[in-house]
Amino acid sequence: MCGSSLTPVALLTDFGTRDWYVGAMKGVLLSACPQARLVDLSHSIAPGDIEAGAFVLSQCWREFPEGTVFLAVIDPGVGTERKAIAVQAEGRYFVGPDNGLFGFLENYAAREITADAFMREACSNTFHGRDLFAPAAGQLAAGADFAKIGPAVDTLVPVAWPQMEVMRKGVHGCVITFDHFGNAITNLRRDAVAAHFPLESLHVSLHPDRLPLVKTFGDVPRGAPLAYFGSGGFLEIAVNGGSAREVLGLKKHQTVEMLA
Repeated sequence: MCGSSLTPVALLTDFGTRDWYVGAMKGVLLSACPQARLVDLSHSIAPGDIEAGAFVLSQCWREFPEGTVFLAVIDPGVGTERKAIAVQAEGRYFVGPDNGLFGFLENYAAREITADAFMREACSNTFHGRDLFAPAAGQLAAGADFAKIGPAVDTLVPVAWPQMEVMRKGVHGCVITFDHFGNAITNLRRDAVAAHFPLESLHVSLHPDRLPLVKTFGDVPRGAPLAYFGSGGFLEIAVNGGSAREVLGLKKHQTVEMLA
């Protein structure tokens, strides 16, 4: 029986929904905690894209109540020496590989998953989502003692997000991911940029394209490109009524600058 009725367990993977992988993990979760309330964050992360997975998780985890368990499996290094971990931060739990997926967290306690009670007896080399991470997440949702998972981990692997660079006449950044609509999300945070330059003095440059910095899509004609600060506070590039990724031919890590 679960330690708390209807404990939310939120899943994030790069597995897609065509195969049985997500379903197998859900079965293991429900076997450990039948009353768990399973929530799908996304299963459409590009295969192996740890940066994108970390970004998606970073944008929504605080919207969930304390006690929520996040089961995140984007694990191109499955079966290697990378650690399997559980993390506690701000009253919530995170379970998955220590490969940067949780590297955005601060003020956390982390443990390596080594205790037999938190994993399946037979653990495959290639499906730790089912055999290691889901059992641990299910046990935590059922009220298991976090301290019994395994030894403490002092430092998490950082997420490999490129950092904004400040220049004499502006800031240099890049595209870090795309959303479902084809909008490009950059690593340029509104507050970080504003700490160095008045936003109204800047324009957005894709070299050689120059985009207007506006508040919303309707500020430009349909089919026109635009730049704006999205709901997460990051500079985003879009096309009104279209996909910026396709129309502008944007790619991950493509340079984006805000210049005076």
